[in-house]
Amino acid sequence: MKTNTINPKTCNSEILYLNHRKKSVHTEDVVYLKSYDNYTRFYLNDGQVILASYTMKIFEKQLSGKGDFTRIHRGTLVNLKYLTGIERTKDGHVACLSTGQRIDVSRRKMRILDLP
Repeated sequence: MKTNTINPKTCNSEILYLNHRKKSVHTEDVVYLKSYDNYTRFYLNDGQVILASYTMKIFEKQLSGKGDFTRIHRGTLVNLKYLTGIERTKDGHVACLSTGQRIDVSRRKMRILDLP
């Protein structure tokens, strides 16, 4: 029986493989990632949510050279392509995304973002 193996050198660098290569997504379609214990939820621009069976730290390493992803909170990694602005609320700061979603931003990560 012949098995299909994927050579990482010939793979498209803009595709991210999830769940032991059973599912793949384009990095430009990923709006943000949210950590849930040893799992990561991917929120895509079409509204789809995918649960992956790896920690966000692993995906953060994979995404480091594949786009403008940055941590805005301990458990949240956002694609800056979808970030439209930061709003100040009575409880802190909130990142506004072009998809209409609003995500909390930690005080320490606010300094890193340094948006006008």
